[in-house]
Amino acid sequence: MAVMGARPATGFGFLGRRSQPRSIREPQRARAGHAGAGRRQRQASIAGLLATIAASAGLAFFYLSQSSHVAAVGYEIDDLNAQIALVRAEQQQLVLQIGSAQAPMTVIGQATNQLKLRPLDASAVSFARRGGATLTSRPSSEPAH
Repeated sequence: MAVMGARPATGFGFLGRRSQPRSIREPQRARAGHAGAGRRQRQASIAGLLATIAASAGLAFFYLSQSSHVAAVGYEIDDLNAQIALVRAEQQQLVLQIGSAQAPMTVIGQATNQLKLRPLDASAVSFARRGGATLTSRPSSEPAH
């Protein structure tokens, strides 16, 4: 047995409702004591409230995830800055070691001690002149041109 004015269920809450044709809705509005009108308004307000809560929760979750991501990136930047400082200090130490290794006294000491080289006598050096073919063996501080 069918009830007059009853309609089949189309869904849950505000999600599955279909709008009724104007001719069907008008008689229901005309009746002032209709019991389903108050319930429908409560369902709509509860559905709106639930939608607002869900949207707020989604926004809060998005904000928290972004905040934690920014904090993690900040910590990573701090770690990288510390690594840069360590590498720069190491670079300065290497520059100092290069400078001390290129010092003339260090080079002479390594040549005599490690390579067993000895300095030449000044009289053993001979220079050739540009124009002449004569070789002279003289100690001179003037280099050959």
